[in-house]
Amino acid sequence: MFDGKQPSNARIEDREVAIQEGLDTLHIGLSIFDAQLRLVAFNDAFLTMFDFPRRLGQIGTPLEAFFRLNAERGEYGDGDVEAQVAERLARARKGEAHNFRRTRPDGTVLEVTGRPLASGGFVSTYTDITEITRTREALEEKDREMTRHLEDIDLERAMVEQQAQQMVHMAEDLALRNKEIEKSRQHSDFQARHDELTGLPNRRYFSDYLTQTLGVAQAAGAAKALLFVDLDNFKPVNDILGHTGGDALLRKVALRLTSSVRESDFVARIGGDEFAVLAAMKPENGLDGVRLVAERILESLKLTVEEADPPITIGASIGIALYPSDAGSREELLSKADTAMYEAKSQGRNRIVFADDLAKD
Repeated sequence: MFDGKQPSNARIEDREVAIQEGLDTLHIGLSIFDAQLRLVAFNDAFLTMFDFPRRLGQIGTPLEAFFRLNAERGEYGDGDVEAQVAERLARARKGEAHNFRRTRPDGTVLEVTGRPLASGGFVSTYTDITEITRTREALEEKDREMTRHLEDIDLERAMVEQQAQQMVHMAEDLALRNKEIEKSRQHSDFQARHDELTGLPNRRYFSDYLTQTLGVAQAAGAAKALLFVDLDNFKPVNDILGHTGGDALLRKVALRLTSSVRESDFVARIGGDEFAVLAAMKPENGLDGVRLVAERILESLKLTVEEADPPITIGASIGIALYPSDAGSREELLSKADTAMYEAKSQGRNRIVFADDLAKD
């Protein structure tokens, strides 16, 4: 209850320490400058994000000192330091709301949001959106290529406007910011497990999935088929059209490959122009079901690269090993599928070879 007494200096200091400790736990940076453009509040993230030295982290430091340091170390690009500082001070004195992105020389992307205060000056927040930005750009590029330049999907995510007129309003906004950070972490995990070029699971994801799947299959007495798919005549595409042409072809192959298999089959790019498919063997279909999947893949990957002169015909060689009839372990299954694939290559390419056929020869 309020008893009419003014708080003691000790209580005020304790409150200020508590507020500062709370601010220093935030993932976003915060700074508040008064009407004379002097620093009145900030947190550790503000100094860390901009790599500001601790000597600037003092109450009363003029905004000009931060602008000058940034200009001197090239944060604003090439140009006269004094002119850059003067321009930004003039803009700050207008006390206008602002929202923009700043890409630092080290590649870090920061979103800066500023709001004027009724008493003069302004409060600004700084959010590191580097991972979100990079992930968004990569996904947008993949979508544009794989849908043959259809209308671009707008992945821009509106950042929540910071309401910082009073400290008490910051809690709600911080909750929203933390959700964005969690989404960024999830996207980073996706990138670590998927091929950047095609969007398919990468070798690491494939290896983990194969180990888990064979463990389940062993316990359930189920059968699996591993298909190694290697493109034929891919090297001439790279030689003639360069990596840009080769990358475009690999994206097309990934799209056709995933369209030709069953929904339950797992497709991965394991390196270069090599892909893998882990397929279930249904008792009612047996080997015929796997052969049908392989034939569909073979047919779907018969492509002609018209951009080359002369045009280049692309195909695929497929090696297949079965678990557990061909191999009882993960390593043996991989080895036999790989051997069968190379045998398909040596037999003239554009064909399917089962590991079991090699054992009979």
